[in-house]
Amino acid sequence: MPKSNEICVFQMPGLDIDVIKNEDGKIQLKGKGILRFIVKPVLFAMNAPLSSEKPANVTEDAVYPSTWLPPIPSPVFKRLIRDEIKISFGSFIPETVSIEVVRRNNPNFKRYANLHGIEKPDYSDPSEEQIKKAIDQALEMGAVVITFTEGDPMMNEKIVDYVRYVDKTKASVMAYTWGLDLTPEKALALKEAGLQTLLVSLYSTDPLVHDQKRGIEGAYEKAIAAISYGLDAGLLVTLATHLDDSRIEEMEKLWKLAKELGVHEFSIWESVPTLEGERQMGDSGRKKIRDFYKRVNASSENSPRIFANTVFEGDMFGTLAGRRWLHVTTEGDVWADPYIPMAYGNIHKEPLKMIWKKMRKEPVLREKRDSHVLYDPNYLQKVRKANDWDFRHKRSNNKE
Repeated sequence: MPKSNEICVFQMPGLDIDVIKNEDGKIQLKGKGILRFIVKPVLFAMNAPLSSEKPANVTEDAVYPSTWLPPIPSPVFKRLIRDEIKISFGSFIPETVSIEVVRRNNPNFKRYANLHGIEKPDYSDPSEEQIKKAIDQALEMGAVVITFTEGDPMMNEKIVDYVRYVDKTKASVMAYTWGLDLTPEKALALKEAGLQTLLVSLYSTDPLVHDQKRGIEGAYEKAIAAISYGLDAGLLVTLATHLDDSRIEEMEKLWKLAKELGVHEFSIWESVPTLEGERQMGDSGRKKIRDFYKRVNASSENSPRIFANTVFEGDMFGTLAGRRWLHVTTEGDVWADPYIPMAYGNIHKEPLKMIWKKMRKEPVLREKRDSHVLYDPNYLQKVRKANDWDFRHKRSNNKE
């Protein structure tokens, strides 16, 4: 943060928003002007974690409340405030847009190939035209976070170019990796291209369990190495995992590993129901996540803060899918998020803005929900029908 204790981070006629840095290093946002009451709910939601939780990182120029959010102050944070004001009036914006850039080791593409009966899938990467089209149209709609995700985006030889292509005055850029194709040189190139956050996905602290999950020998060691490369390059690094009720006890072990490795944040995502209805997270598991989140983030200990969508979505903003998030697959299909395999349109056939308008008409996506929409049995059945799941499931059972 600048030396001044108070700085204006957003300004429009009738409204100023200042960020105030407290003596303990935590920050708060304060609205001024005749329109300050309009943004009061937005500022309240933002200030709750900002004023009580440790940030992911602090530099001389900015505070990073989370590795998932733009720094404060920054041009991207101004866009985020502008987006939130529009959302407060009911005009929802896909603030986060995730884009698939590889077909190899991509579970979503594997599902696509299986559903379409493709015996010999084409594992070439999506076209540069498609990726750049998705980026351009997402930024035009107001996106403030562009995430390259699913499988291992580092395996796309143009990943550094795609990171560089994103206008950093409009959006922060993040990228997942399994660590399969990340080197110290590539990590430095990503930093120079403007990548903010490297998200390293780890399933378990047990190397054998993690390797089995990935189906790749040595995957655990590669993920650990990727964390080291990212930190050495000066990137924000998150160790990310998905948990369900059966794996909730893995949470603290993974966080301790994150602490040992020196990452900035440990990110916990709830696993959501699949078309088969598996991977459930119940109230007991969510309570454990909330309790752990509050305990760690309130601590002054020099350790990674925790991001948990259980809190960020469930308690604060509601499920993001189709409300503040949209996802573009390798085939150009547009989903509400990476977990809902149902297309509302295709970027090759119509603009992203038009697809978003159709998506926003989906009743279940218009509701503020404290759990993922796939927990809604009617919507899950709709997604199954879109995938012709019932027919394929019966056919599979008959073969057995």
